[in-house]
Amino acid sequence: MKRFSELIFLLLVLMATMLMLFYPQAAYEGACRGLETWAVHLLPSLLPFFIAADLLLSMGFVRFLGVLLEPVMRPLFRLPGEAGFAVALGFTSGFPMGAILTASLKEQNFCTSQEAARLAAFTSNSSPLFLLISVPVSMLHQPQLGALLLAAHYLANLTIGFLLRFTAPPGRQIHTTHHLLRTAFSRMQQYQMQNRQPFGTMLGQAVQKGISSIVKIGGFVLLFSVLLSLLEATNILQFIQHIVSIPLHLFQISPQFSAALSAGFFEMTLGAQAASQCHAPLLQKLMIISFILGWSGLSIQAQVSSILVAQNISSRLYCLCRPLQGLLAALYIPVLIVLFPEILSAHTVQSDTLLINPAFQPPLWLFPCAALLLLLSLSSAIHICRRVKQRM
Repeated sequence: MKRFSELIFLLLVLMATMLMLFYPQAAYEGACRGLETWAVHLLPSLLPFFIAADLLLSMGFVRFLGVLLEPVMRPLFRLPGEAGFAVALGFTSGFPMGAILTASLKEQNFCTSQEAARLAAFTSNSSPLFLLISVPVSMLHQPQLGALLLAAHYLANLTIGFLLRFTAPPGRQIHTTHHLLRTAFSRMQQYQMQNRQPFGTMLGQAVQKGISSIVKIGGFVLLFSVLLSLLEATNILQFIQHIVSIPLHLFQISPQFSAALSAGFFEMTLGAQAASQCHAPLLQKLMIISFILGWSGLSIQAQVSSILVAQNISSRLYCLCRPLQGLLAALYIPVLIVLFPEILSAHTVQSDTLLINPAFQPPLWLFPCAALLLLLSLSSAIHICRRVKQRM
C-alpha cells in the first residue's frame, strides 16, 4: 500500500511538472499571487508570534502556565497543563500557530507524541481577525455574522478536542495543592535552573526557528497557489466542480457552491470568497463557508503536517479530523441561529454603511491574553471547588 501511494504521488508530481512546462504563464501568475500573500499577510502577522512563543517556551513560562492550567486541561482534554498554552495561542493567532506550538511542546518534552497528535487535531484555527472582519465584513458585508462564524468554528474544534479525550488513557491524577501560584513559580524557576541559557542565545534560536518556519509556510503557499492556477488553466477545476455539484443537488443545496467548494478544497480563503459571492440563501451560504473554514484547505493541511512530522508527531489524526471539523462547524450554524435568532434578524448591511471599518484591526496581543485569562479563570474556579470539596 505504501509503495502504491508513493507511485501515485510520483505520477502527480510528474504531471504538475509537465503542466508548468506547458502553461508557464499560469504557473508564473500563481507563484506571484502566492508570494504576495505570504509577504504581505503571513510574514508580518505570524513571524513575531513565532519568535515570542519560542522565547516564552525557552524561559520556562509555559511550565508556569502548566501548573495553573492543569486543573482544566486534564479533566476536559486529558492533556498536560502546558497544552493550554498551545490552545490559547492556537485559537487566537490562526494557522499554523497551533501546530508550531505543539511541535515545540513535544520537542521540549512537555507532552508525549500521542498527546501532541491529539492537541494538534483541535488547535488548528482561522484567526479571530479573519473570522470577525475578513469574512463577514469584506466578503459578506454583514459584520453582525462574525460572532456566529467564530462561535461555530471554535465550538467545532473544542468538540473534537473533548471527543478525542475518550481515545486517550486516563493518565495521572491531578494533585491538588493549597498554593497553586507558589507551586507554579517554583516549577518555572526549577526549569530555568535546568535549562539556563544567555538571553542572546535564546533570542537567536527563536529568530532562527521562526524564520525557518515562516519560509517553509511560504513554500507551501506558493506551491498550492501555482497548483490552483494550473488547474484553472487546464479546466481540471471545472471538472472537479461538476463532480462536487452532484452531492449538492442530492442535499438540495444550490449548485453555485460547487465552484466555492472546489476552490476551498485547495485554498480556504479563495473558497470562502467564492461562496460569499453566490446568489443563494444566507443559511446555505453560512454553512458552506463554515465548512470550508473548518476543512481549511489542502494548503494549510500540508503546512501543518510538515510541521508535525518534523517532530515525529503523526499527522494522521489531524487530517482525519479536518472533514469532521468542517461538518461540525457547518452544523453548528443552524443550531446557533435557532438559539440566537436575532443574529439574522438584521437586514443585509451595504458596503457603504458598515458597522465595522474593514481597515480596523484590534491589537493582536489582545486575543491570546484574553484566551489565557479565560483558561486561567476556569482553572482557578475548578481548583477552588476541589479545595472546598476536600475540606468538606
